[in-house]
Amino acid sequence: MRPDLIIKNRKLNHMIGVIGIILSIIIIFLALKNLSWLYRLVGVCGIIYYLIDMEQKLEEDHVITKIVRIFMVVIDIFYIVFSMIFAFVNVDLLLRLFGIAGSGYLGFKFYQLVREEILNKNLKLADSLVATFLCVFPAILLIIYAFIAFWIILLALTLLYNLVHLIVRIKIERGPTNRQF
Repeated sequence: MRPDLIIKNRKLNHMIGVIGIILSIIIIFLALKNLSWLYRLVGVCGIIYYLIDMEQKLEEDHVITKIVRIFMVVIDIFYIVFSMIFAFVNVDLLLRLFGIAGSGYLGFKFYQLVREEILNKNLKLADSLVATFLCVFPAILLIIYAFIAFWIILLALTLLYNLVHLIVRIKIERGPTNRQF
């Protein structure tokens, strides 16, 4: 995160840090007590990480306005609340929410990889949302019709993203620009 955003969001970063410490203590306690609660909380923490990382990246590139940010925060809060409810009620639905969030995050990361690392340009809000939704809608359809196939496809796309990211990173580091990641 850029230094000016760190100073600007000092209270938010402090609050996120405190929440992270509390969640870490809860996760350690629950891992010792019951392993099923551990992976439930890891799923909820994964969803929270995906949503916060996307929002912070868009904020770093100055592509979201205050109204859009409020709208995104409201949607994120609803999604996080539903995932927390499903963590206690139905683990299967939590896994589905985690898969949908992971698919959207993967689409966003692919767009970020192409736009920032390959084209060396800042992100755009409309393109970011389109890339996210292009991965979310097929993920929802796959979850509805072929739950096991969804996880296989998501794993394959994640591995593909990591491979492409590694190739781009090596090419940029060894190329004439020698940009730092």
